[in-house]
Amino acid sequence: MEQYYQARVSSAGRGGQCAANRREPSRQRLPLRLANNDSTDTGLQFTTRGVFLSLMIRAWSSPLFFLLAWIASAGAQSVATSIEVFVGHAQSPKRGPNIIVPYDTSEIRFAIKSQGLRVRYRLEGLEREWHEPTDEMNFMVRFLKKNGDQIVQNLFPSSGQSRGWNGSVENSAFTPRQETITVPPDAEYLTVAISSAAPPPAIGIFAVTDITITTLPNSDKPPRTLLLDSRVPGSTAPCWIKGGIRPSMATGLHLDPGDTESAVFVIADDDITGHADWATGIYALPKVIPGETLDVCWQETHSIGTGGDFAATYERLPSGSYRFVVESLALSGAPLHVRSVVSLKVPLPYWKDAEFWVGCVAVSAIIFTLAGRQLIRRKINRHLRHAQLITDERLRIARDLHDDFGTRLSHISLLASYAESAVAEPEACATFKQISAMSRELISTLSETVWMLNSNNNELESLVNFLCRLVSELCRLSEIRCRIDAMSVTANRTISHEFRHNVSLAVKETVNNALKHSAASEIHLRIRLEGAVLKITVTDNGIGLTPEANPAGHGLDNIAQRMAAIRGKCALDTLAAGGFSVSLEAPIS
Repeated sequence: MEQYYQARVSSAGRGGQCAANRREPSRQRLPLRLANNDSTDTGLQFTTRGVFLSLMIRAWSSPLFFLLAWIASAGAQSVATSIEVFVGHAQSPKRGPNIIVPYDTSEIRFAIKSQGLRVRYRLEGLEREWHEPTDEMNFMVRFLKKNGDQIVQNLFPSSGQSRGWNGSVENSAFTPRQETITVPPDAEYLTVAISSAAPPPAIGIFAVTDITITTLPNSDKPPRTLLLDSRVPGSTAPCWIKGGIRPSMATGLHLDPGDTESAVFVIADDDITGHADWATGIYALPKVIPGETLDVCWQETHSIGTGGDFAATYERLPSGSYRFVVESLALSGAPLHVRSVVSLKVPLPYWKDAEFWVGCVAVSAIIFTLAGRQLIRRKINRHLRHAQLITDERLRIARDLHDDFGTRLSHISLLASYAESAVAEPEACATFKQISAMSRELISTLSETVWMLNSNNNELESLVNFLCRLVSELCRLSEIRCRIDAMSVTANRTISHEFRHNVSLAVKETVNNALKHSAASEIHLRIRLEGAVLKITVTDNGIGLTPEANPAGHGLDNIAQRMAAIRGKCALDTLAAGGFSVSLEAPIS
């Protein structure tokens, strides 16, 4: 309800300007006429005890009236608010000041019998804010046919407390509202009403003032004022009348015909079975024309709640101690500090008890510690065995390759060299020379493979030495000058087989590309360790990378992929003075 009320107020934001325009000092006040003049009221005051509304009517201002009002107020407060607690889906309530609720209860329902008073409630231990059930009272605009039959009724509801409410109508700030309505077909007359009629449980105070209705101008008709400051312009005929089941609940401020202040129409509804109305007469306002647009402006303040019985339901309350508190409120919404309290407790289940969980945690910790240590020991042993098997297998392959294939390739190379020197025919001599060269290349490749498979070489110093030998040998075979600038490894570091494999193949591919495509006369290898990052640069003084060259065809993509596999990177750079540079870097950890 509160959200709906806030939306209604915010939608009438432009009403403030309309109300301000209606309060120009130069405007003449029109006399307010009531159809039942004997019910004209001069003021409104609420007792601090709140549930009884004292109507300060000039005709009833005798000491006897005040005595009767005090007695009625005290009698209304003597009826205490009762609370019944229904646990789960039980049909009968639990009784007693301290109620024990099972921890697995799906819902708890509090049935409040407020005996017609406004109340608010909260469940202490779960929430801090008060809750008050609210209903609506309405500002209405009705359109009627010529014979008085109603065509359309426009309702503008209000609920809860308005923003400026401060305990009484006299001390509260009014909130401006504005609505636009189109006159329906067949409508000839218009009435305005303020009512607490629906819904019946709504009780509280609803005050409206400064009601103005004007037609919006158009090309055919000038604007007309149908109602100005709750008065009919140019008319002294009775305008407003009381109505409803209990018209005595309709009162107001500044209702005398000669009063120059804006009339305030108040409905102080303290009866959940009855209602009161303020309304204009059927033919009191000027006629309306179907299709024209009406601009309706008014100001209101209110404090509206609900009387009678209601229920508050809470689902799945957590374990703990709670106090359900119901506090009686005055008709104006002010707390009376008269409370009804029911205490209840939701005990902890055994599996939520602290001692139970301490024991479970202790036993579980012992079991998991023993099991974890056993699992870790088994994983470590299995990993060590697996690593040892891999190492042994690599060593075996390396020995077999070196002992078997290395010996055979060396024998083939020797035979090819002998045949080359023994044969005089040029073609045969060239063939044996080619066989001898291929054998030496295979022996070199085999030596590299054996080195890579040997796990004893998983050290940074071994990798640096191998790269220096590799580049030097490749340049020697191609008869190209080689310059090596390698750092000296003072604190040796262990490296992975994958790191050693990818780095060595990437450097070999880079040097081979320079030897085949650069037409260089010198190759410079530079190796540096900066922190935990190994940086290798291969530079040549050749022709560089020409625009028509295809980098992918030179194996540069493979080099980049090998470096990416070990979280490294590859950078290419064409030198301004001529030549080409390839930078490789990767973390050794």
